[in-house]
Amino acid sequence: MTEQYNNPTPIPQDEEEIDIVWLIRYVWSKGKIIIYTTVFMFLICMVVFLCKPKQYNSTASILPISGGSSISGGMSMLASMAGVNLKKPSQNVITPDLYPAVAKTTPFMRKLMSVPLRWKDNDTIMSTYEYAKRLKPSVLDYIKAYTIGLPATIANAINPPINPAIDAALAAEDKELNYLILSSTERKAIGLLSKMVSVEEDAKIDAINVSATCEVPEQAAVLASSALDILQEIITEYKTKSSSQTLGFLEERYESTRQDYEKVREQFFSYKDSHRNMIDERVDVRYQELSDQYQISYQILKNLAGQIEEAKLEVMEETPVFSVLQPAVMPSDKSGPKFMIHAIAGIMLGLIFSIGWFIVQIGYFQVFDEKKYKAIKAQYETKEEEAA
Repeated sequence: MTEQYNNPTPIPQDEEEIDIVWLIRYVWSKGKIIIYTTVFMFLICMVVFLCKPKQYNSTASILPISGGSSISGGMSMLASMAGVNLKKPSQNVITPDLYPAVAKTTPFMRKLMSVPLRWKDNDTIMSTYEYAKRLKPSVLDYIKAYTIGLPATIANAINPPINPAIDAALAAEDKELNYLILSSTERKAIGLLSKMVSVEEDAKIDAINVSATCEVPEQAAVLASSALDILQEIITEYKTKSSSQTLGFLEERYESTRQDYEKVREQFFSYKDSHRNMIDERVDVRYQELSDQYQISYQILKNLAGQIEEAKLEVMEETPVFSVLQPAVMPSDKSGPKFMIHAIAGIMLGLIFSIGWFIVQIGYFQVFDEKKYKAIKAQYETKEEEAA
């Protein structure tokens, strides 16, 4: 037993290297096939490159600035002079990483799909929603539906989707519900927009970049600019929602109180004019009651007016400020497809497929056809020895 451990069976140190060398020699001997395959894949990628439509990109950038920071000092001074106490600014800070998340939401896409755009295939101006309604499936869509998408096609045949004729009616009902109902056309339009529009955060300067990639230069510029405007609108609405609701409530309350105040004032002054020269204790009591009601109504109305001013200043305080770093510009040069990317992809795919095929072939012979594996190994190991 001791001798067994003291004198282990020697393992050739170069056995693994020899295996790799003969395998490389085997693959190298298939050079013509590898070249033909690489050329074939290169040509396929060139065909794909030529068939792809031209793409144009337009990017707009903004720098979000905290709302109210530049006006809080001056407004506070003016408000204090008017006897109004400003409330503390809201703490719901909008961080730059929220913008890409908002751009993926359904409300954002719904607003964006109504923007008129110029489309290449019919050279008309229409919204993405209208374009999606007229869009017909392509040949590639049919091939996909009856190959990798066959299970979904069968499922739709068994359980058909909602009839497009009632899509609009269903979509209109979601205004009274706590959830959204998307029509098939809206889903198709959202799918188109999600491929064309992207929103990213520039972490270096905390800027927001909105990019649009389309087949028409004008379409890219309009879409990027509109997406930027809608994004700012939604962020502003979110940021000022609480203070805007408070302002709306106070304005409604003020209007109702003002009507009551005018009625009390009219009663007070009418009674005062009609009893101007009369001296009577009962008259004085009634006069005092109307006077008190008038004073109370006036004070309530005055307090509400002050609260409205506070609420307006708070809305201004919470309204985000956006500094436009780069407006959307209509591109003149195409952004894609890229020739070099397709060329490199064709070469790499050809090499990977051809070399990978021969390596897998050797592995198959090693497992299922040991005699052939040994013959190939012996053949190329012999060539190595002869070369040495």
